[in-house]
Amino acid sequence: MTTPSERTRNILQAGAFLKEVRADASLPQRVRNEANRLLRHYPTTKDVEMLAMIEANSIGSNFLTPQLDPAWYESYHLGPHTS
Repeated sequence: MTTPSERTRNILQAGAFLKEVRADASLPQRVRNEANRLLRHYPTTKDVEMLAMIEANSIGSNFLTPQLDPAWYESYHLGPHTS
């Protein structure tokens, strides 16, 4: 079973991964363009944090967690998706 922390981490790492793909000049331009297109509409760390807090306060659910761990981005040299 996936925990809220695991789910949140993976959503945010996917955004960081898209940033890496978008910036990787060794990849075909069409792949980088697609990563950029997806990233434009991908939730930022603040979006995910806000959704987790709204969820916890309004319905008491724990689908996501608002506690974000900077260690989640250690293997992504461009860091998390923040804008």
